[in-house]
Amino acid sequence: MDRVLSTCERQRPGQNARSPLSLASCLWPLASVLICFSAIAGSLAQGEIAMRSLPNGARLIVKRNPSNRILAIECFFRVGSYLESKEENGITNLACHSMLKGTKKRTALQIAETMEAIGGEIDASASEDFSVLATISTVEDVDVALDVLRDVIINPTFPPDEVEKERNVILAAIRQEEDNSFQYTYRHFRGLLYEGHTYALPILGTSQTVRAITPRQIADWHRNNFAANNLLIVVVGDVEPDQMATKVRRAFADLPVRGKEHLLASKRFRPRLRAKTLTKEVEQAFIIIGFVTDRATSADYVPLKVASSVLGTGASVSSRLFVRLRDRKGLAYAVGSAMPALADRSHFFAYIGTKPESVEEARQGLLEVVRGLATEPIPDEELERAKNHLIGQFRIAHQRNSNQAHFLGIYEMVGLGAQFDEQYPELVKKVTADQVHAVAKKYFTAPTIAILKPPAKK
Repeated sequence: MDRVLSTCERQRPGQNARSPLSLASCLWPLASVLICFSAIAGSLAQGEIAMRSLPNGARLIVKRNPSNRILAIECFFRVGSYLESKEENGITNLACHSMLKGTKKRTALQIAETMEAIGGEIDASASEDFSVLATISTVEDVDVALDVLRDVIINPTFPPDEVEKERNVILAAIRQEEDNSFQYTYRHFRGLLYEGHTYALPILGTSQTVRAITPRQIADWHRNNFAANNLLIVVVGDVEPDQMATKVRRAFADLPVRGKEHLLASKRFRPRLRAKTLTKEVEQAFIIIGFVTDRATSADYVPLKVASSVLGTGASVSSRLFVRLRDRKGLAYAVGSAMPALADRSHFFAYIGTKPESVEEARQGLLEVVRGLATEPIPDEELERAKNHLIGQFRIAHQRNSNQAHFLGIYEMVGLGAQFDEQYPELVKKVTADQVHAVAKKYFTAPTIAILKPPAKK
């Protein structure tokens, strides 16, 4: 569960979508553009990160890491469930995975065998704000990895039999979510929290919508959205930025420019109490409470991350939720909190798994601890511990080149800019108790609550 919750900023393919983090498709904030990409042709480099705009409008970030010979290439497209209609919910995720199942040049088996021959990997995933197609290989095999990536991005054929296989895999994943207490409750929580907004739509789609999507619809979705003007390529490994830029430019030179710029068109959220109780044959009850916050580019984002850490990010054993609800009261078998980074209005949430007979006490306890953050003192020792925990998790998550590439891409796609990846630990260190109190007062007002419990015994 912690892996699913961890910031929604890193989800591997087997976890349905990448996020946080959970965790697409919005206007590039002007500040980010000014910081990250010069309007003048050429590149901008800061530290180990080099950035370029390619002739066809695609963007490139290269981070040199001489510590190993592993190369991660991640292609981010500004298309996700944010852009989907209710009728086509899940089409981005289905399209991403179907792109790996056959091209004009290779069959699904040949794609897999080509990557296997170099000891590499290729995968695809979707989130709310973006989609990703990515490879991991050695630096020596960069040409093969790029050729395969180019092939699946530009030349997918969406063979009906392969699409059907992917459809069945996704339907199985949806059924699996139904059997997972956290995922089931969280999906309903999101639907209630974001009612009237496309963030309410599940990334995987629903069984009904996924069954109805045709290969022709997938091909049209791909043609309209997987284009050069929606593409960000992130490369991390022991490579020269100039040489890598030349290779990438050649690989994607014929990726067309299509569609139109996707603008952020959010709705206004007024704080109001919303609650939903779900009944299902489960042994334990599960409760999620949360609040709509602001987009990741808000000045409140980092203080909210620290607030979440004080309460229980990563289910820290020293956090308030763990100590007060699990250790002292024995109410929880699972407890924690999270604050994903999203391009549009994000959210904070806290969760607890408890005994069915303890639902009301656990709900009240969860609300008390979360709301108490607005008024209760935060001792220096507690604040430093929470910040160190947050920074430690962040640094551990950066050990692999693929993770480094993914964080760079996420921060660029949600508008924070790739440099935020370097700035984040220092920004966390600067957060004060007053700032934590302020964001808690601002956002932790009228909660949205989703409760899962077994049906009453007759």
